Amino acid sequence: MKLLFRLCIPALILLNTVSLPAQTSRKIKLTPVSLGFDLPDTYKQRTFIKGLAGFVHKIDQLAGTMVLVDGSKTTVLTRFVRQDKPPVVTTSTSDVIYSAKIDSRFKLNGAYSIASTKVEKDNIYEIILTDVGYAFLPEDYIPYLEICRAATNVAPETRKKTYYIRSVKLTTVYTRAYQKVNGNSEVSGVVFSVGGEVYSSSDQFKLDYVVSVDLVSLEKLLSLQNCNDMINNEEIARREKAEKARMDAQKAEEEKKAREQELADAKAQVEGLKKTLNDNIVRTGEMQRQLQDAQEKEQAALEQLNKAIRQANDLAAQAEQARQNAENREDVILTFKNKDGKVLEIKNLEELSEEKLRALGFDVEILKK
Repeated sequence: MKLLFRLCIPALILLNTVSLPAQTSRKIKLTPVSLGFDLPDTYKQRTFIKGLAGFVHKIDQLAGTMVLVDGSKTTVLTRFVRQDKPPVVTTSTSDVIYSAKIDSRFKLNGAYSIASTKVEKDNIYEIILTDVGYAFLPEDYIPYLEICRAATNVAPETRKKTYYIRSVKLTTVYTRAYQKVNGNSEVSGVVFSVGGEVYSSSDQFKLDYVVSVDLVSLEKLLSLQNCNDMINNEEIARREKAEKARMDAQKAEEEKKAREQELADAKAQVEGLKKTLNDNIVRTGEMQRQLQDAQEKEQAALEQLNKAIRQANDLAAQAEQARQNAENREDVILTFKNKDGKVLEIKNLEELSEEKLRALGFDVEILKK
């Protein structure tokens, strides 16, 4: 393909369905693009295990897992993490590890570390690797005692193949394929040149995930710990804990009985107070009735007293009137009888004396004083 260099543009050009027929006189110069042939050593030194791809969306569940690696086969055995200290998880969206275009000569072409991306001849792939997640267990988060106890009956040949996943990294792999442009073929999308050849693509990036792990062999993990002493100390601690629990339970039982007795005493006191209160209520009702009767008697006596007072006042008034009337009457009343038996009552004797009356022929008789 012969190109007439008249216009210089950046390495990547977006073309919207530009035809390059043989008769056109318009030619475009593309700045050549360099290819990448290897990954960074820090990335290649990671441990990639294909059998763990199912954990790409839950790497926190992979940290702390014990796996059996037998050749190319990986088996997840069990997981050892502390309930109170789950793995520490961090995320990132800008930690780009590698960004380049590669062809079939790429050293790790088709490797799992680039999501098994396979570049065929006459094709070029753009690849971007970015770390987006990290989960790890700090030293004091690892339950060594549980691991020691679990490894007690593990055969030596199995120990050599058993590994503990201390940390996990999640990497995104974005890839896009570019095809070689032949002759007068129509070109669209992203276009660039490599080695005098033109490549273009209208595809979107394809997204894959890759998991890499930090493995610690079970033998090395156990060699760093004195499992026998740890198990013995744990047994002693367990027994001490059991004894303490027993003593605490006994103390709690005694405390419970004491509280039950206090409750029973309190209930008895409450019942006694209830009975006393009921008796007092009954007595209070009787006393209220007696009080009502006494008040009624008091009211009746008051009425009788008022009546007697009125009567006494009336009688006193009558007596006073009688006294006044008596004071207004003569002290001596004389009854005179003549010879014919006729009675004459004389109230005033100022002029007639008894002697004079007798002298007049009246018999004088004092009838009433």
